Amino acid sequence: MGRLQGKIALVTGAAQGIGAGVARAMAREGAAVIAADRNVAGIEALAAEIGAAPLALDVTSEAEWTKAAAHIEAAHGKLSILVNNAGVELVKPMTEHSLADWRGLMAVNVDGIFLGCRTFQALLAMGGSAGHPASVINVSSIAGLVGYPDQLAYNTSKGAVRHMTKSLAIEWAAHRLPIRCNSVHPGCIRTPMLEMAVEGWVREGSIPADDPWAAVAALCPLNAVGLPEDIAMGAVYLASDEARFVTGIELVIDGGWVAR
Repeated sequence: MGRLQGKIALVTGAAQGIGAGVARAMAREGAAVIAADRNVAGIEALAAEIGAAPLALDVTSEAEWTKAAAHIEAAHGKLSILVNNAGVELVKPMTEHSLADWRGLMAVNVDGIFLGCRTFQALLAMGGSAGHPASVINVSSIAGLVGYPDQLAYNTSKGAVRHMTKSLAIEWAAHRLPIRCNSVHPGCIRTPMLEMAVEGWVREGSIPADDPWAAVAALCPLNAVGLPEDIAMGAVYLASDEARFVTGIELVIDGGWVAR
């Protein structure tokens, strides 16, 4: 029997990268996965691959969250696992951030998680019990723990996700709701987002063009670049009943990056 057998999991930002990796791992462990993204073609392809249910969702839209909750309630009557993974990045000096840039990033990275947690609280409470709480996993970043230049909005948003997670963990516990809440903090993970960043570093001459990924790996104490599956296995643990006594933590999966 899989570690998530009988559980209902909603994963946002599931069309690619970490979200797709989490959806695959949770389906493999027996969860009924709802793969959500605004990239409809991407989630339909993933759903066909892993036997998930695709769900079109713009996480910045309160109305779409409400519609998603109604859909899942009708189909399943509860939710066991919510993985708030959808996120965007902005790399430029702070003085080049427009207010629209700032608000657009915060709408996805922060508002989207708030809306997801608020909208699904009741269904998560129905999906958990005293000995088997439901699990919310908010994907932050090591940028939520330490600062990086030219990423002010992104760093700030991921720090907000970290603290939102702790606040929700304590609030739900205080109200005796059977819901755990933890954050995952990926380091350097090979995703389409990082691949775009590496291309930019090559263009600006920050890393060599002949073997850029070796240069990126060399920045990490383990001399490696992580894969979406590395984050996915951490998420599976946090979603499983093995972690029934775990709430409010920061699970850092970064090859030792922030330990230095």
